[in-house]
Amino acid sequence: MPKLDFEVIFKFTHKLPSLPQTTLQALQIIENPEYNITALANVIGLDQALAARVLQWANSPFYGLRFKVSTLEHAIMAMGTVAVRDLLLTISVSEMFNRKMSGYGIDRGGLWNHSVAVAAGSRRLAKMQKFSHPEQVFIAGLLHDIGKLVLNELLDYEKNWHDEWIKLQKSGIGFMELERWFTGMDHAHLGGRIAEQWGLPSILVEAIACHHEPRLATIDPAVTLWVHLADAAALMMGVGLGADGLNYELRDDLLEQYPAIDFEGLIEVEAQAVQDASGLVGGPA
Repeated sequence: MPKLDFEVIFKFTHKLPSLPQTTLQALQIIENPEYNITALANVIGLDQALAARVLQWANSPFYGLRFKVSTLEHAIMAMGTVAVRDLLLTISVSEMFNRKMSGYGIDRGGLWNHSVAVAAGSRRLAKMQKFSHPEQVFIAGLLHDIGKLVLNELLDYEKNWHDEWIKLQKSGIGFMELERWFTGMDHAHLGGRIAEQWGLPSILVEAIACHHEPRLATIDPAVTLWVHLADAAALMMGVGLGADGLNYELRDDLLEQYPAIDFEGLIEVEAQAVQDASGLVGGPA
Protein backbone atom coordinates (compact mmCIF):
# COMPACT_ATOMS: atom_id res chain seq x y z
CA MET A 1 0.00 0.00 0.00
CA PRO A 2 1.34 3.47 -0.85
CA LYS A 3 2.00 5.80 2.05
CA LEU A 4 -0.39 8.47 0.69
CA ASP A 5 -3.82 8.09 -0.82
CA PHE A 6 -4.66 9.78 -4.08
CA GLU A 7 -6.84 12.46 -2.46
CA VAL A 8 -3.75 13.92 -0.75
CA ILE A 9 -1.71 13.70 -3.94
CA PHE A 10 -4.52 15.27 -5.98
CA LYS A 11 -4.70 18.18 -3.51
CA PHE A 12 -1.01 18.93 -4.09
CA THR A 13 -1.40 18.48 -7.84
CA HIS A 14 -3.92 21.31 -7.81
CA LYS A 15 -1.49 23.46 -5.82
CA LEU A 16 0.96 23.31 -8.71
CA PRO A 17 0.68 26.56 -10.67
CA SER A 18 -1.28 26.23 -13.89
CA LEU A 19 -0.23 27.98 -17.05
CA PRO A 20 -0.80 31.76 -16.71
CA GLN A 21 -4.08 33.07 -18.10
CA THR A 22 -2.30 35.36 -20.55
CA THR A 23 -0.34 32.41 -21.91
CA LEU A 24 -3.49 30.32 -22.28
CA GLN A 25 -5.24 33.16 -24.15
CA ALA A 26 -2.23 33.61 -26.42
CA LEU A 27 -2.10 29.87 -27.16
CA GLN A 28 -5.79 29.90 -28.05
CA ILE A 29 -5.16 32.68 -30.58
CA ILE A 30 -2.22 30.76 -32.07
CA GLU A 31 -4.44 27.70 -32.56
CA ASN A 32 -6.19 29.65 -35.34
CA PRO A 33 -3.95 29.32 -38.44
CA GLU A 34 -5.20 32.73 -39.62
CA TYR A 35 -4.55 34.50 -36.33
CA ASN A 36 -3.81 38.22 -36.29
CA ILE A 37 -0.26 39.08 -35.19
CA THR A 38 -1.34 42.40 -33.71
CA ALA A 39 -4.07 40.69 -31.67
CA LEU A 40 -1.56 38.16 -30.34
CA ALA A 41 0.92 40.91 -29.46
CA ASN A 42 -1.82 42.84 -27.66
CA VAL A 43 -2.76 39.81 -25.52
CA ILE A 44 0.86 39.12 -24.56
CA GLY A 45 1.33 42.82 -23.86
CA LEU A 46 -1.40 42.72 -21.20
CA ASP A 47 1.15 40.99 -18.97
CA GLN A 48 4.12 43.37 -18.88
CA ALA A 49 6.38 40.85 -17.19
CA LEU A 50 5.57 38.19 -19.80
CA ALA A 51 6.05 40.71 -22.63
CA ALA A 52 9.48 41.64 -21.30
CA ARG A 53 10.45 37.99 -20.98
CA VAL A 54 9.32 37.26 -24.54
CA LEU A 55 11.57 40.02 -25.87
CA GLN A 56 14.44 38.91 -23.65
CA TRP A 57 14.21 35.31 -24.84
CA ALA A 58 13.61 36.26 -28.48
CA ASN A 59 16.86 38.26 -28.45
CA SER A 60 18.84 35.49 -26.74
CA PRO A 61 21.02 32.83 -28.45
CA PHE A 62 18.41 30.26 -27.39
CA TYR A 63 16.27 31.18 -30.42
CA GLY A 64 19.09 32.40 -32.60
CA LEU A 65 17.48 35.32 -34.44
CA ARG A 66 19.90 37.05 -36.80
CA PHE A 67 18.85 40.50 -35.68
CA LYS A 68 17.50 42.17 -32.55
CA VAL A 69 13.77 42.79 -32.15
CA SER A 70 12.31 45.59 -30.06
CA THR A 71 8.54 45.00 -30.28
CA LEU A 72 6.33 41.98 -29.70
CA GLU A 73 4.99 42.16 -33.26
CA HIS A 74 8.51 42.06 -34.68
CA ALA A 75 9.39 39.15 -32.40
CA ILE A 76 6.31 37.19 -33.50
CA MET A 77 6.96 37.84 -37.20
CA ALA A 78 10.65 36.98 -36.91
CA MET A 79 10.18 33.80 -34.90
CA GLY A 80 7.06 32.36 -36.47
CA THR A 81 4.04 30.68 -34.92
CA VAL A 82 5.70 27.46 -33.78
CA ALA A 83 8.66 29.18 -32.08
CA VAL A 84 6.37 31.70 -30.37
CA ARG A 85 4.22 28.90 -28.99
CA ASP A 86 7.32 27.03 -27.74
CA LEU A 87 8.62 30.25 -26.23
CA LEU A 88 5.42 31.05 -24.33
CA LEU A 89 5.28 27.56 -22.85
CA THR A 90 8.99 27.59 -22.00
CA ILE A 91 8.76 30.94 -20.22
CA SER A 92 5.60 29.90 -18.36
CA VAL A 93 7.19 26.79 -16.84
CA SER A 94 10.73 28.12 -16.38
CA GLU A 95 10.27 29.51 -12.86
CA MET A 96 8.23 26.45 -11.91
CA PHE A 97 11.19 24.20 -12.74
CA ASN A 98 13.91 26.50 -11.44
CA ARG A 99 13.81 25.37 -7.83
CA LYS A 100 15.75 23.20 -5.45
CA MET A 101 14.55 19.59 -5.35
CA SER A 102 15.82 18.44 -1.97
CA GLY A 103 14.07 15.08 -2.13
CA TYR A 104 15.92 14.26 -5.34
CA GLY A 105 19.28 15.79 -4.46
CA ILE A 106 18.97 18.38 -7.24
CA ASP A 107 20.14 21.95 -6.65
CA ARG A 108 18.17 24.96 -7.83
CA GLY A 109 18.44 25.21 -11.61
CA GLY A 110 19.24 21.52 -12.05
CA LEU A 111 15.75 20.39 -13.05
CA TRP A 112 15.33 23.43 -15.31
CA ASN A 113 18.61 22.75 -17.14
CA HIS A 114 17.71 19.08 -17.46
CA SER A 115 14.28 19.94 -18.89
CA VAL A 116 15.75 22.35 -21.45
CA ALA A 117 18.33 19.73 -22.49
CA VAL A 118 15.71 17.00 -22.93
CA ALA A 119 13.40 19.36 -24.85
CA ALA A 120 16.17 20.30 -27.29
CA GLY A 121 17.34 16.71 -27.65
CA SER A 122 13.83 15.38 -28.21
CA ARG A 123 13.18 17.94 -30.93
CA ARG A 124 16.52 17.13 -32.56
CA LEU A 125 15.61 13.44 -32.78
CA ALA A 126 12.16 14.28 -34.15
CA LYS A 127 13.66 16.47 -36.87
CA MET A 128 16.19 13.77 -37.78
CA GLN A 129 13.28 11.39 -38.33
CA LYS A 130 11.41 14.10 -40.31
CA PHE A 131 8.52 14.12 -37.83
CA SER A 132 5.82 16.57 -38.95
CA HIS A 133 5.42 18.31 -35.57
CA PRO A 134 8.81 18.50 -33.82
CA GLU A 135 7.49 21.35 -31.63
CA GLN A 136 5.16 18.86 -29.91
CA VAL A 137 8.17 16.72 -29.06
CA PHE A 138 9.97 19.79 -27.68
CA ILE A 139 7.11 20.45 -25.24
CA ALA A 140 6.94 16.78 -24.24
CA GLY A 141 10.65 16.88 -23.42
CA LEU A 142 10.30 20.15 -21.55
CA LEU A 143 7.53 18.82 -19.29
CA HIS A 144 8.59 15.18 -18.94
CA ASP A 145 9.59 15.52 -15.25
CA ILE A 146 6.67 17.71 -14.13
CA GLY A 147 5.59 14.94 -11.72
CA LYS A 148 8.75 15.44 -9.66
CA LEU A 149 7.53 18.91 -8.69
CA VAL A 150 4.45 17.54 -6.94
CA LEU A 151 6.36 14.73 -5.27
CA ASN A 152 8.97 17.17 -3.98
CA GLU A 153 6.23 19.48 -2.66
CA LEU A 154 4.73 16.53 -0.77
CA LEU A 155 8.10 15.72 0.79
CA ASP A 156 8.66 19.35 1.79
CA TYR A 157 5.20 19.54 3.35
CA GLU A 158 5.79 16.90 6.00
CA LYS A 159 9.22 16.52 7.60
CA ASN A 160 8.54 12.94 8.70
CA TRP A 161 7.80 11.93 5.11
CA HIS A 162 11.00 13.60 3.94
CA ASP A 163 13.11 11.96 6.67
CA GLU A 164 11.70 8.51 5.88
CA TRP A 165 12.28 9.08 2.14
CA ILE A 166 15.93 10.05 2.73
CA LYS A 167 16.48 7.08 5.04
CA LEU A 168 15.16 4.65 2.41
CA GLN A 169 17.13 6.42 -0.29
CA LYS A 170 20.36 5.98 1.69
CA SER A 171 19.57 2.27 2.06
CA GLY A 172 19.93 1.94 -1.71
CA ILE A 173 16.33 2.10 -2.91
CA GLY A 174 16.04 3.87 -6.28
CA PHE A 175 13.79 6.88 -6.84
CA MET A 176 11.27 5.10 -9.07
CA GLU A 177 10.69 2.51 -6.36
CA LEU A 178 10.57 5.23 -3.70
CA GLU A 179 7.98 7.17 -5.67
CA ARG A 180 5.74 4.11 -5.94
CA TRP A 181 6.16 3.39 -2.22
CA PHE A 182 5.20 6.97 -1.42
CA THR A 183 2.30 7.61 -3.82
CA GLY A 184 1.53 4.37 -5.64
CA MET A 185 2.86 5.79 -8.93
CA ASP A 186 6.15 7.10 -10.27
CA HIS A 187 6.83 10.70 -11.30
CA ALA A 188 6.24 9.90 -14.98
CA HIS A 189 2.69 8.63 -14.46
CA LEU A 190 1.93 11.44 -12.03
CA GLY A 191 3.26 13.88 -14.62
CA GLY A 192 0.90 12.41 -17.18
CA ARG A 193 -2.02 13.11 -14.86
CA ILE A 194 -0.90 16.71 -14.42
CA ALA A 195 -0.57 17.14 -18.19
CA GLU A 196 -4.07 15.73 -18.59
CA GLN A 197 -5.33 18.12 -15.90
CA TRP A 198 -3.79 21.02 -17.85
CA GLY A 199 -5.70 19.91 -20.95
CA LEU A 200 -2.59 19.10 -22.99
CA PRO A 201 -2.97 16.89 -26.11
CA SER A 202 -3.03 13.15 -25.53
CA ILE A 203 0.23 12.65 -27.46
CA LEU A 204 2.01 14.84 -24.86
CA VAL A 205 0.23 13.20 -21.92
CA GLU A 206 1.43 9.79 -23.15
CA ALA A 207 5.02 10.90 -23.77
CA ILE A 208 5.25 12.34 -20.26
CA ALA A 209 3.57 9.37 -18.59
CA CYS A 210 5.59 6.72 -20.43
CA HIS A 211 9.01 8.34 -20.86
CA HIS A 212 10.61 5.71 -18.61
CA GLU A 213 8.65 2.88 -20.24
CA PRO A 214 8.35 3.84 -23.92
CA ARG A 215 7.11 0.38 -24.90
CA LEU A 216 3.79 1.21 -23.17
CA ALA A 217 3.11 4.08 -25.59
CA THR A 218 0.35 3.44 -28.14
CA ILE A 219 -0.70 6.86 -29.50
CA ASP A 220 2.68 7.69 -31.07
CA PRO A 221 5.43 5.48 -29.60
CA ALA A 222 8.18 7.32 -31.49
CA VAL A 223 7.51 10.58 -29.62
CA THR A 224 7.80 8.84 -26.27
CA LEU A 225 10.96 7.04 -27.38
CA TRP A 226 12.62 10.31 -28.46
CA VAL A 227 11.93 11.82 -25.02
CA HIS A 228 13.33 8.66 -23.40
CA LEU A 229 16.53 8.82 -25.45
CA ALA A 230 16.98 12.57 -24.93
CA ASP A 231 16.46 12.07 -21.19
CA ALA A 232 19.18 9.41 -21.16
CA ALA A 233 21.55 11.70 -23.08
CA ALA A 234 20.99 14.54 -20.60
CA LEU A 235 21.80 12.25 -17.70
CA MET A 236 24.89 10.96 -19.52
CA MET A 237 26.18 14.53 -19.60
CA GLY A 238 25.36 14.96 -15.90
CA VAL A 239 22.57 17.54 -16.29
CA GLY A 240 19.92 17.11 -13.59
CA LEU A 241 21.59 13.91 -12.43
CA GLY A 242 20.54 14.27 -8.81
CA ALA A 243 21.15 11.52 -6.29
CA ASP A 244 19.76 8.71 -8.43
CA GLY A 245 20.55 9.64 -12.03
CA LEU A 246 23.14 6.89 -12.50
CA ASN A 247 20.39 4.30 -12.00
CA TYR A 248 18.51 5.49 -15.10
CA GLU A 249 17.67 2.51 -17.29
CA LEU A 250 18.22 3.06 -21.02
CA ARG A 251 16.14 0.63 -23.04
CA ASP A 252 18.79 -1.02 -25.22
CA ASP A 253 16.17 -3.16 -26.95
CA LEU A 254 14.43 -0.02 -28.19
CA LEU A 255 17.68 1.40 -29.54
CA GLU A 256 17.55 -1.30 -32.19
CA GLN A 257 14.83 0.76 -33.89
CA TYR A 258 17.30 3.64 -34.27
CA PRO A 259 20.76 2.06 -34.61
CA ALA A 260 22.27 5.22 -36.07
CA ILE A 261 21.59 7.44 -33.04
CA ASP A 262 24.60 9.68 -32.51
CA PHE A 263 24.66 10.17 -28.76
CA GLU A 264 27.73 12.39 -28.91
CA GLY A 265 25.95 14.73 -31.33
CA LEU A 266 22.78 14.59 -29.24
CA ILE A 267 24.71 15.54 -26.11
CA GLU A 268 26.31 18.47 -27.96
CA VAL A 269 22.88 19.78 -28.98
CA GLU A 270 21.59 19.47 -25.42
CA ALA A 271 24.68 21.11 -23.91
CA GLN A 272 24.33 24.05 -26.32
CA ALA A 273 20.65 24.44 -25.44
CA VAL A 274 21.48 24.64 -21.73
CA GLN A 275 24.18 27.19 -22.40
CA ASP A 276 21.88 29.30 -24.60
CA ALA A 277 19.13 29.26 -21.97
CA SER A 278 21.45 30.20 -19.11
CA GLY A 279 20.70 33.55 -17.52
CA LEU A 280 17.11 33.58 -18.78
CA VAL A 281 15.77 32.47 -15.41
CA GLY A 282 17.10 33.15 -11.93
CA GLY A 283 20.44 31.50 -11.21
CA PRO A 284 21.16 29.04 -8.43
CA ALA A 285 20.54 30.27 -4.89
